[in-house]
Parts: sequence; C-alpha cells; structure tokens
Amino acid sequence: MKFYFTLLLSTLLMLSDKVAAQHRILQGTVTDSLNGQPLPGVSVAIPGTSAGVVTDADGKFNLQLPAVAKQVLFTFMGYSEQSVAIQAGTQQLNINLSPVSQALSGVVITGYTQQSKSRTTGAITSVPANVTTQAPVASFDVMLQGRAPGLYVGTPTGQPGEAGRVSIRGLGSINGDVNPLFVVDGVPVANNSFAALNPEDFETIHVLKDAAATAQYGSRAANGVIVITTKKGKAYADGKVRVNYRNQFGISALNSSKWDMMNTNQRLQFEEILQDPTLPGWAYSSKNPNKIVNGVEMPKTDQDYAFGNQYLDSLRTINTDWRKQLLRQGRTQSHSLNISGGNDKTVFYLSGSYFNQEGIALNSGLERYSLRANIQNRSGRFKSTLNLGISTATVKYIQDEGVAEEGGAAVGGGGITEKNPIAALYYALPYESPFGKPGVGNYGANALDAYANSLKKDNQIKSVISFNEVVELTKELQLTGTVGMDFQQNNTTEYLNPDSWYGKLVSNGNQGSYQRGLNTRLGLVGTGGLRYNKQWNHKHEIEANLLAEINKITGGGFGFTGYGLVAELPNTPSGITPGTGDNNFIPNVFGQTTPNRLLISQIALFRYSYDDRYTFTASLRRDGSSQVPAENRYKLFYAFGGNWNVLAEKFMKGQQLFSTLRLRASYGLTGNAGGFTSDYGFRTLYASADYNGNKTLVPITPGNPAYNWEMNRISDAGLEFGFLHNRIRGEIDFYNRVTQGLFVNRNLSLTTGFATLATNSGKVRNRGVELMLEGDAIKQKDFTLTLGVNLAYNKNKILSLGGEEQVFADEATMNMVGKPLGSFYAVRWKGVDPQTGAPVYLDKDGKETNIYNPDDAVPMKATYDPPLIGGATISVRLKRFELSTLVSFIHGMSRLNYPDLYAHSGSAAYRRYSQSKDMLNIWQKPGDISQYPGAQYATYFTSRDITSADYIKLRNITVGYNIPVDGVTKGAIRNLKVFASGQNLFSIMKWKGFDPEDANDIAQYEYPMPRIITGGINVTF
Repeated sequence: MKFYFTLLLSTLLMLSDKVAAQHRILQGTVTDSLNGQPLPGVSVAIPGTSAGVVTDADGKFNLQLPAVAKQVLFTFMGYSEQSVAIQAGTQQLNINLSPVSQALSGVVITGYTQQSKSRTTGAITSVPANVTTQAPVASFDVMLQGRAPGLYVGTPTGQPGEAGRVSIRGLGSINGDVNPLFVVDGVPVANNSFAALNPEDFETIHVLKDAAATAQYGSRAANGVIVITTKKGKAYADGKVRVNYRNQFGISALNSSKWDMMNTNQRLQFEEILQDPTLPGWAYSSKNPNKIVNGVEMPKTDQDYAFGNQYLDSLRTINTDWRKQLLRQGRTQSHSLNISGGNDKTVFYLSGSYFNQEGIALNSGLERYSLRANIQNRSGRFKSTLNLGISTATVKYIQDEGVAEEGGAAVGGGGITEKNPIAALYYALPYESPFGKPGVGNYGANALDAYANSLKKDNQIKSVISFNEVVELTKELQLTGTVGMDFQQNNTTEYLNPDSWYGKLVSNGNQGSYQRGLNTRLGLVGTGGLRYNKQWNHKHEIEANLLAEINKITGGGFGFTGYGLVAELPNTPSGITPGTGDNNFIPNVFGQTTPNRLLISQIALFRYSYDDRYTFTASLRRDGSSQVPAENRYKLFYAFGGNWNVLAEKFMKGQQLFSTLRLRASYGLTGNAGGFTSDYGFRTLYASADYNGNKTLVPITPGNPAYNWEMNRISDAGLEFGFLHNRIRGEIDFYNRVTQGLFVNRNLSLTTGFATLATNSGKVRNRGVELMLEGDAIKQKDFTLTLGVNLAYNKNKILSLGGEEQVFADEATMNMVGKPLGSFYAVRWKGVDPQTGAPVYLDKDGKETNIYNPDDAVPMKATYDPPLIGGATISVRLKRFELSTLVSFIHGMSRLNYPDLYAHSGSAAYRRYSQSKDMLNIWQKPGDISQYPGAQYATYFTSRDITSADYIKLRNITVGYNIPVDGVTKGAIRNLKVFASGQNLFSIMKWKGFDPEDANDIAQYEYPMPRIITGGINVTF
C-alpha cells in the first residue's frame, strides 16, 4: 500500500511540475545597445511554436513559455536578430539589440512575397519611412531624392502637392512611361496622386531595381517598382492601446537663388545705353538731345529737360522688389493622431490627419484630410487583413504655370505668359509701381490683377483599399487572395473675373470665363493562388507561389468652359451667359473615355535556400494586355537570381575582417505596353468634324496593327559587405539594362494625312554602377555618429532608332544613335565681335559666321537626364539628442534656361522686359570686350543657353530631443519628443535663377522650390 501511495504522490508531483513548466512566465526588457533606450514593437517568439508577443512602449514583454521552449528569438527591423537559450527556472531576461543598416538586414517586402534581406537575390533598397515626414512636403516622393542609389527624383515645381518625375536606373523609353510602378498594400496606384496620400501612415518603403526583384510584376516593371506598406497594429503586453499625436508648424519662403535682376537706377542706366526713345530712361535722359513728337524727331527745349529730370527722379523713388509683391512667406501646419492596439487575435491601427500648406506664390496651396483603418485578425486557420485609406485634398494653383494639375512642368508647365506670376518676376520693371493699373507692358500689375481676379483649384478624392485573406490548408500550404482598389477623382475649377484686365481680353465675349472639369480613375486588382513553404533537416527551405491576377483601370471625364460672365454671380456656373450663334458665347464642352485597359496575368515564384548559404530564385509571369493588338497581346516575363553568403563557407571560418559578405546576381526580362498616349492607340481612331456643313468622322491617328511591347533585358551583379562587426557596411551593384522594341514616333509622308506613326523600332541601353556605404564613426553607449553616402552612375546610350539616325524631341533636344536620350542640339555660340558687337556663331563645319542659321545646329555633349546622382547622410545621437542631415547632389544635367536667355537680351524683342545686372556690360562701341552682343542684334537660342543644372543641396536637417517622462506625467505619457526640421536650406550651383532642379529639359517659369522650416512635437500616451 505504501508503494502505491508513493507512486501516486510522485506522479502528482511530476504532473504539477509539468503544469508549472507549461505556465512559466518569462519577463524582460529589450533596449537599444547604443543608447539604452527601450525598443517598443520588438517581436519575441519561441521558434517552432506559435508563442510570441511584442514589446510595449517601454520595451517590456511578458511571454508565457511552452514546455518545449529552449530558445527565445528577438527580431526587430533595423536591428540584428538575436537568439537566446533559456535555462530551467529562467524568469527574467533583458536583451540589448544592436542596430544595423536596413540596407543589409531586416525584412524585404516585394508585394507578393517577403523574406529576410539575407535571402534576397534582387537589388532592393529599403528607405526608412520616417524620412518622408521629416519635412511637411505634400507629395512624399519628393522626399526620396538622395535616399537610395539609382533613384532619381526630379521636382518639376514647388507647387504644394505636385508629384516628381521619378526614375530608377536611367530613362528606358522615348515615348513610353518612364515612371516606376508604385504599389501600396498590394494595390498599384497612380503615380501622380501622392498629394492625397498621408506619408505618416507609411511603415516600409522598398525600391525594387533589378529583374530578380521586379520581373514578378511583368509588363508594369520596366522602370522599377516602389513597394509601400502602411502601418499595422500591435498587441502590447499590458493589453492597452497606444495613442500617438504628432504635429508640425512652420513657414516656407523662397530658396537660396541667384537672382540678379536690375534695380531702378541700373535699369535707367541700361535704357540710356540702349538709346531707345520708347523707353523712359533714354526718352527723358539729359544725355538725349531729341524728343519724338508725332513720330518726328526734334530738339528738346529747356522745359523738356526740366520735365525729364523731374520724371526720372519720380521713377527713382520707385524701386519695386517684385519678389516681395508676388511671393509670400507661406505657413504650414500638420496634425496626425493614430491609435493602435489589440490582442493575440486581432490588432488594429486607426489614424486621422490634417495637413495645410500655403504656397510661396499667392493663391497657391494644399489642404488635406485623411483617414486610415488597418485591421488584422487571426482565427484558427484564417488570417485576414483589411487596409482602408481615404483622403480628400484641395490644391490651389497659380495661373498659367502650365498643366499643373496633371504634373506641372513635367508635362509642359512654366508658361511664358504675363498671367504667370513667376514669369512676371522676370518681366516686371523695377520702376513699375505695385499699385499701378494693369495694362499693356505693366507686367507686375497684370500679375497682381490675375492673383486678385482668378481661381484655379483641384478638389481631389483618393482612396486605396485592399483586403487580404490567408488560409492555412496545411502547415506548409496556404491559400492566399487579395482584392484592392485605387480610386481617384479630380474636380477642377478655373475662374476669370469678367471685370478684370485679363477677363476683358477673353476672345469669347470679353467677359471672363468659368471652367469646370470632372475626371475619375478607378484601378481594380484581384490576386489569388497558393503559397507553399517547407523546411527540412534545418538546412533546406523552398517557397513557391502560384498566382493569377487581374488588373483593370477605367476612367472618364467631362467638362465645360462658359463665357460672358455676369460679374454679380462670381465663381459659379450660374453667371454664364447662355450661348447662341449670334452672341458667340457658345460654351466649350469636352469629354473623354480613357483610361480603359485590362491586364490578365499568371505568376509563378520560386525560392530555394540551403543552410543560410545559398539562395536561388526564379519567377515567371505571363501578361496579356488590352493595350497591345491581339497578335502580340500575350508575353512571358522571367527572372533568375542567386545569393551566396560567403561567410557561411568553411574556408571563411576564423577570419576576422568581414562581418557580412554576400554575392548576388540576376538576369531577367520585363516589359512595357504603354507606348501610346491612348489605351486604344494601336487602332485607327476617329473624331467628329464638319464637312460641307454636315457632321462626319475623320481619322486622327493611323494606328499600328504590328505594335508590340517594349522589352527590357536586365542583368545585375551585387556585393553586400560589412567590416568590424558591421561598423562599416555597404553594397555595390553593377547592372546592364537593354530596352528593345523602343517606342519611336517615325515621321510619315504628309500625303498619308498623318505626321508620325508609333512603332517599335528603337533600342537603348542603360549601364551603370551603384554604391551604398555607411559607417559608425563613433559607437558608444551615449554617443553615436553614423556617416553614409550613396552614389549611382548611369551611362545611357541609344543603340538604334529603327533606321532613323536622329529623332527630334523639341526645339532643344534630340534622340540620336550613339548618344544618350534627351541630348541637346543647338547652334554653337562663339562669342561677340569686339569691333562690331555682332554675335559670332559656328556653322556646321565649325567655321565662324555672323549669320544665325537654325540648320547649323549640331548635337552637344549635354543631356537633361543626370548620369551621376547621390546623397550623403550624417546621423548623430547624443544621449537624448538626435540629429540627421541629408545632402543630395546631381552631376551632368543640363537644361535650356529660357528665363536667363530673355534676361540677357538687349534686342528689340526682349528689352522691354527686366534684365540681369550683367547687361550693364553690354557691347557699346568698337573695342569693347563683352559677353553680350550689341542691342541692335537679334537674340537667338544657342549653345550658351544650355546651362549646367548640377547642384549640391542641403536637402534636409532634423534635430530632435526626447524629453524625460517622469513624476506625475509618467503614468499618462509614455514618450515625448520635440523636433525641428529644415528643407532645401542651402544650394551650391552654377544655375542662374531660382532652382535648377526639375523634371524636363527646358526651364521656363516654373514655380520655385521653397525653403521650409518647421518644428513640432511627437507624444505617445
């Protein structure tokens, strides 16, 4: 009996020990190894089990350990992964994680898949999402300049909310789209609508550059892919939600520019030099002995001299700085509130934000409201994710800056008209009073009249929604599905007061105009398939995805322009006078049915990894696009990639030099289907017309039934390295990208009725090298100093134009075999003849001539796409202080500088405009050595007007301080930070004017990039 009792007691004790072991709680804190600050959001998990939590705002965690627990794995993006063995009885565990460059570690999200950086075979750069919020720039893509090697962002305008021209690894098309594909939470989004997206909600930004990374997107990946994920909720150990509030307040002003226009005294002196009797500086000058009466020249009297001196003295009392009259100091504010939390089943992230930025030009600005709700739920085998974002933005534009609402100067902005206030800054004379009446030649007053009596705005609605469902069929096999929507609506209004100077110049009725337009774009995506992932023998892992996808984009638009407005009914269509055939007030009504296209795809993705040593990836995608004729509609795109972790090899054991050493290589094929301006461009298109008093249809485009895809063959080889325990780390990539079937508009005989035909008849190559280097110069507990630089050199070369030797793009650039895309051509400038003051040119044969002949234009060694781009960063952390800076630069970019051309001309065509101070040195008499010809000679565009647009910019500097939270506030406030930021603070450049940074080849009168200074707080409850 005693034996049985002892056995029973022993069994109970064993069971109680087992139960106790199953319910053992492990507690601890995770901190940054450099500064000792707690790290919230760190994943704490038991490998091989579902047990896991994340650290709270204080870096603390409470984890219930299963009986089989032997190790705890700590992972956090931007920090080295750490695995710690736990012993029996361990209840407390404090961990220090070491930060590393995100370029060499962390999780890489490509849209369809995600994996660790160490198992990625593609060229992918991760950009910290917080850089897009360091300065309140409405379109986040502008903040990417200088952040990633090979990524160029040309800013077409300083207009708040305008998107940049983004390119990755050079230009690969002449007439096709050169922008990368943007994907937000698995949904492709339009690349010109970032003004309505709130970057505060972004969590990760990945730039996909080579075929191994982008070929999974097939025909949409010809120019690279930028994948964005928004923030997700977290389950905190204390079960409480986290509330975060962030604001910024600031001002914006004109940037540092080389503005050298004449003041009043200089202008009157210049007019004396010109000796033009139509200008007051000579007409009333005491040096001018004559006056003009009824077109006849006669000598001045004493009264004429006295009046002239008095008049000129009155002019000298006026010295208007038109920058102060036409530009302003804009105010900026932003507020963002988000709430996150959840439990082991459901997590959520909710946010709302308000953004308001006044432009530095009067009447311009942006106001945006946005809401976001991201919810994730796990229930048994099901994992559901809903990402919902909606925003509305009102953008106000200046007049005649170009088609600003469709992309600013990138599509032809910077108009040379008096209504454009930026042009008026160059046109308006310094002795013109800002209180004068508008009229002929009163450029400043006319611009102020346009400000006061016109309106141009765009009310935008933007919504990006995605829903993802993952079903675990088995431990290795998952069923996945994603549906998403990108909706955009633009409601534009343009009004011109009938009582204004410009309102009376409207040809229809001379009583102003009122225009409305409504455009919509709806992008739908549906993706579904199977994902298989299996590991065995602790060395082998395979992942395979079989997916089908459909992308559909539809849209439309309509609008009207009405005339003969009634002044008592301003800014409303009610003021339009009904049109009749007699009063010429017939409204202009327009409409459109594009875009309208469909893309159907099948996708296969495969990855095999062996022993954290080798990784091989392959992708295959079949795309069918409605933008291509049926005979060529379907194409296969593919990529192969490999990754070799050299340090895992036996021959590297024991070495102390490298802490990271990985080689990778890839090759693949991507494509581009959008070579026409219309989704139906391969067909012969018709439009309505009048013929002999009757309505009829006339062909407007010839179509091309043989039209095909542009195809990109991309090869890449890269090395990732780290020294001294990753104190020094970096990447270097070499790539070669050849685009065949290049979209080229070939000239047709005019007897066909058409000027050009879109064909696939060109070939262009982009070849280059990219370097990213980062190092911790100082790495101590309370003080760290990190330096970084990224460089990219790209050599672009046209290999073929389908039999054509050259194709002209516009009056300044051409595409020529053997030269880069967008090369300039011009008549070469030699100088000024000292004896006659005549301009000297070079003809085609290089001989000097005084005769300007446009046929003497020759190609130049200049292009508007910069071959060398880069950025440099400095990050400092001193106890609770933080400092970060970004310097970006480009080299090798040129632009035709029209404002500078007009500001250096004494010819009769341009002398009525304000001129640069340099023009006081204009040639006047034989023997003068001058850069500027005599005023009697006409001014033409020549090679000297193609100006270097290189720059070095202090793009951003941000300073922050983490305020200690203690005492009575500790229980209510978890973290409190104050910060200040500056954007576009300083520039080094040769450019004369406001800013060389732009997205096209011709500088006209674009909205200047502003300098922005802000300060704010970030508080977490």
